[in-house]
Amino acid sequence: MGKLRGYQNLWKDIEEWVSEYQQMDLEYLEYRQRDWVKIYIWPNSHISSSNQVIEPKGKARRLITEGLISIYKARKEQLDSLGKPYYLKIWLHDRRFSESQVVCAIDGMIDFYDLTHAKPEVPLAIENSGISDIPLKYPEFEWEHRLDEELIDFNKLGSPDDYYELKDYLEEKKWYTKMAKNKHRKIVDSSIPEIDYRAFKKGNLWLGHIK
Repeated sequence: MGKLRGYQNLWKDIEEWVSEYQQMDLEYLEYRQRDWVKIYIWPNSHISSSNQVIEPKGKARRLITEGLISIYKARKEQLDSLGKPYYLKIWLHDRRFSESQVVCAIDGMIDFYDLTHAKPEVPLAIENSGISDIPLKYPEFEWEHRLDEELIDFNKLGSPDDYYELKDYLEEKKWYTKMAKNKHRKIVDSSIPEIDYRAFKKGNLWLGHIK
């Protein structure tokens, strides 16, 4: 009975999350020029003992996906009423589904997200992915394949002088050295040559918008 009540509470949380974020504060948007809605009801109380996120599955994943679609459509109506160009897309992750969100931008920030996600060398059609049911359920959407990557700033390692004890630095350095052996790409910006961001692929994501 306790498990059933727990699920019922989760279904209610998802419903309340959708209701709360369907409508956008347009005054706030005009000020910030961008806004987003993350899956705030997940995974706040669903963390495993190893501190790894337990990704939504089954009914929870389906309801959250429906919620993202509903939030997107409601916000699209609001943005259409502004009578000017805008960016509005669903970022739908496959493996790290809990990172999915609805993102929008206007005016000076309208191109802000164009380079956020790297394009794969060989794009994968969503119909051939692990979430192939999505285009069947929502045929009004178009989906663009992107890479889901985790960005790590290797400059954060710093130097031994940044640590209280040398052993702390050596332990941190060991972690960065281990990470650097994994397949990744370096983020290059000629205007900031000293940056050392490296992107590690975690899965795939699709940028969705209504045709």
